[in-house]
Amino acid sequence: MASTASFSLWDKAVQTLSDEDKQSINFSQPDKATILADVLQAAEQQKQLCMQKRWKFTKKNGHIIIVRDVCEKIIKWIHRFKEIGDVAVQYDPSHASLPWAAVRFFLQLSVNDVQIFLAMAEGLETVTSHITRCQIYEHLYLSRSSSARADLEAHLLRHYAVILTYLAAARRYYTKSTVRRLGGSVFETSDSVDACLSNIAAGRDEVERCARLIDSELFRGINSAVSRTQVSVNAIATDLISVSTSQDSHYQSLKAIMSSFEQPILRAAAQVSAIHASLAKEERRKILAWLSTVQYREHHRTSYNAVMPGSGAWLQKKPEFVDWKGSSASSILWIHGIPGSGKSKLMSIVIQDILEAKLQNTSTSAFSYFYCTRDEAEKARANPDEIMRAVLKQLSCSVASQPIHAAVLREYQQCQKDAEEDGLEPSKLPLRDCKNLILEISDQLPIVVMVDALDECDPLRRHELLEALENIVKSSNNLVKVIISSRDDLDISCRLAGVPNVYISSDDSRDDLHRFVEQELDKAIEEQRLLRGQVPSCLRQQIIDRLRAGANGMFLWAHLQIQNLCDPERMIVASDVGDALQRLPTTLVALYSNILDRIDRIAPHGRLLATKTLSWILCARTPLDPAVMARMLHPSRSGNLLQPQDILGLCCNLVVLDKSLNVFRFAHASMREFLEWQPRFSYHNINSDAAKDCVRVILNAPTPTYTGLEYAASFWPEHYIAVADQSEGTTPKEIISTLFADKTFYIRRFHGDDLSDCWVELGKTTTSIIHPSKKSNATLLRLTSNSDVLEVIEAIFECSVVNVNQKTTKGRSFFDITLCNGDEEIVKVEVAPSFSEPIVATSLHLVTISYEAIALLLTQFHSKTVLSDDLMLSTLIKIMLKIVMGILWVKRIAKTP
Repeated sequence: MASTASFSLWDKAVQTLSDEDKQSINFSQPDKATILADVLQAAEQQKQLCMQKRWKFTKKNGHIIIVRDVCEKIIKWIHRFKEIGDVAVQYDPSHASLPWAAVRFFLQLSVNDVQIFLAMAEGLETVTSHITRCQIYEHLYLSRSSSARADLEAHLLRHYAVILTYLAAARRYYTKSTVRRLGGSVFETSDSVDACLSNIAAGRDEVERCARLIDSELFRGINSAVSRTQVSVNAIATDLISVSTSQDSHYQSLKAIMSSFEQPILRAAAQVSAIHASLAKEERRKILAWLSTVQYREHHRTSYNAVMPGSGAWLQKKPEFVDWKGSSASSILWIHGIPGSGKSKLMSIVIQDILEAKLQNTSTSAFSYFYCTRDEAEKARANPDEIMRAVLKQLSCSVASQPIHAAVLREYQQCQKDAEEDGLEPSKLPLRDCKNLILEISDQLPIVVMVDALDECDPLRRHELLEALENIVKSSNNLVKVIISSRDDLDISCRLAGVPNVYISSDDSRDDLHRFVEQELDKAIEEQRLLRGQVPSCLRQQIIDRLRAGANGMFLWAHLQIQNLCDPERMIVASDVGDALQRLPTTLVALYSNILDRIDRIAPHGRLLATKTLSWILCARTPLDPAVMARMLHPSRSGNLLQPQDILGLCCNLVVLDKSLNVFRFAHASMREFLEWQPRFSYHNINSDAAKDCVRVILNAPTPTYTGLEYAASFWPEHYIAVADQSEGTTPKEIISTLFADKTFYIRRFHGDDLSDCWVELGKTTTSIIHPSKKSNATLLRLTSNSDVLEVIEAIFECSVVNVNQKTTKGRSFFDITLCNGDEEIVKVEVAPSFSEPIVATSLHLVTISYEAIALLLTQFHSKTVLSDDLMLSTLIKIMLKIVMGILWVKRIAKTP
C-alpha cells in the first residue's frame, strides 16, 4: 500500500501543476532503478569540486557557509532514503524517481559562481531532506487507521506539488544564459532562495502536525487498552511493543531513521594518517604536556556529575541552537544569563552529548572544550594563552589511539630545537601560534570549540581570546562551530552583540527549576537533614511554592536556601521553617551575607577555622586537598586534624569538595567575588596569614614528607610577595625573620650537615633552601622587586650562615650560580655593604649593563670572594671594556655634589 501511495501522490502532484511547470519538470529518467546511484555519484563529484576550489561564502548575517558541507548534507539524505528501501522491503525507490531525477539534473550542471552554486545546492538540500522525510511519513502513517490519515495525505500531496513547483522554477532560472541570469531573478541570491523555499518549510510543518496527531491517537488507544486490562507490568510492556509494531514490523527502524534526521551533519574527515608521525609513548606524553597540563576532563566530570538527569532539554529546541548545531555555516553561538542560572550545567550537557557521539563514532569533527574560572590556585584557567593551548591539545589529538597532528608535531620539534641550543625547556606556545595551528588543523577536519564562563577569563585579555576564535571562524576553509557561555559583562556583550545567542530566561528553565527544587528538597528530607525528616506535606508544598516563586531562574539560589533551611541549630520545629520562608533573601548577595552572618555566630574557634578555610581557598596557589587544608588550618598541631565533612560544615555550604580532583572549591564563582569585597578577606590579610601558616608548617615539620610541607616550602615566597606589595599590616621582614630565626635548624633536618649545595642553591631560588621543590616561580630576583629589597635580603643573610665562597661538589660558588642565572639584584644587595659609596654606585650601575662586571669588581675589591676560573676566563674579555665604563662613571659620581 505504501508503494502505491508513494507513486500515486507524486503522480497526482504533477497533475496539479501548470502546463509550464509540467514542461519544466520533464527530466530525463532513463533508468529508474539506478537513479539513486546516479544522484549519489553526481553529489560526490560536486563535493570534490567544491573541496578543490575551497569554496565558502559569507552571508549577510555573517554566517560563513562551507559549500562542500552542503553537498555532504545532500549525500546524507540520499543515504537515508536508501535506508528506507532497506527497511521497508516492499518499497520501490523508483516510485520517487521524478524528484530524484531533478536533483541529479541540477547536480550535473556546470556552475562556476560560488554564490549561484550555493543557492542551488541549499535548495537541493532542502528538497532532498523533504523527499526523505515524507517518504517515512507515508510508510509510518498512511498505512494506519486514523481520523487524521486523510488530512495527512492531502497535505503530503500539496507538499509534493510545492516541491515540484520549486524544481520547475529553478530549472527555468539555472538553464538561462549567464547574461540573462544576472539580469535579475527571484533565485539570484541565497537570501531570495531562502524566501522562495519558505513555502516548502510551511508545508513541512503542516505534514508534521498531521503526523503528530496520528501519533497521539495511537498512544491514546494504547493507554485506553491498558486502563481496561489488569495485567502485569511485563505484559503491558509486551502489549505496547505489539501495538506499536502490529501494522508494520519495521516501525521502530523507520522511527530510528527519523530521529537521526535531527542530528547535525558531521562530515567524514579525510584520511590524514599518511602525514602523521608515529611517536613513542613517552615522546607523545611530553608533547601533550608541553601543550597543556590543565585537567579539562576532570573539570567536565565535576560539572556534568552535578547535572540533574533530564535537564537542559529546552536548549535542544531553541531555534538558535538547532540552527547552530545543524547548519553548514561556521558560526559562534553565545549562551548567556545571570549568575547561578545554570550556564555551566547547560554547557556540560552539550559537551557530554558531543563526547558520547564521538564514542559511538557518529561524530567525526575535532572537538575541544574548556571551563574557565578565576582562581588563584588555578590561574591557567583564566589565561587566554593557556585556554588556547588546551583547545589546541584537544584538537590535535582527541583520543590516545590517534596520532598527534603533524602541524603540532612540527612546531614542538622546532621549539625543542631552539630550546636545546639555549639549554632550556621548549617554550610554551603563545595564543597567536595556537590560533595558526588550529587553522591548519581545521583545513583537514571540521572543528567544534566550546568555552564555558568566558567572564571568568582575565578581563584585560579575554578580548584576545574572542578575537582569535572569531578569526578562526572567519578564516577557516572548513566548518567551525563555537559556543561561548558567560554572564552579560559589558565588554563581552558588545563583542558578541551580532552573533546568534540564547539568553537563559526563567521561562526557559522553569520546568527544570521546578523539578530541581522538588528533588533537592526530597533529598534533604530523605537524608533527615531538614527537621530530622519529619516534614509535614503541607510544609513541603509551602517550601516548594516559595522557592519556585523566588528563584527567578537561579538554581544556586534555590539550592542554598534549602541548605539554610536544614540548619539544625536554627530550624528546630516546623514553625521555624515557616517563619524563615517569609524572610528569604531575594538576591545571591543578600543570601551570601546571611551565610557569612551565620559563620560569625559560630563559637570563636570554629569561626576562626571557617574564616581561615575561606581565606585559603581565596589565596592558595594550587588547589588544596583535604589533608593539606587540614594542616594549614592547624599548622602547629601534631594530633588529629579536621575531617573534610567538618570543614564543609563550618563553611555553611559556601565550600564544596570536588570529588573528581579531591580538592576544596567555592560552590560557585560568585562566592569568590562576594568574599573579595569583604574587608576581612582583603588580598593583604589572607596572604599575610597564609605566609605565616606556611612558616609554622616549615618550622614544625619533623620529616620531609610532613603533610603540607611541600606546599609551604614551594609557595611561601609567593604569599610573601603578595604581602610585600601592600603597605598595610605585617611587614615582609617580620615573616622573613621568623622563617630564618632558627638559622640552620630545619635546613640541617632535610640536608644534613653538609650545607654547601643547599646554600649555593640560594642563588637559584629561595624555595630550594627549604625543600627541593620546583613548583613555585618565586625566585630571589622576584622577591627583591619590591621596596623592602635591602632589608629582606639582608635579613636572610644576617640570620643564616651563608658563606659566599663555599663551593658545591662541582666547584661552583654562590656568586657563580647567581650571576649565571642572571640574578643581578641579589648581587646588588650582598656586595653593597662591603664597598665605599662610589664603588657601590659603580656596582649597582654596572649591574644593569652586565652582571659579569660585578663579578670582576668582587674579585678586585673583595679579597674574600673567589670566582671559579672557568667563569673568569670566559668573561674577562667582555668585562674589560665595561670596567673602563665603570671608572668613567665613578669619576662622574665623584664630581656630583
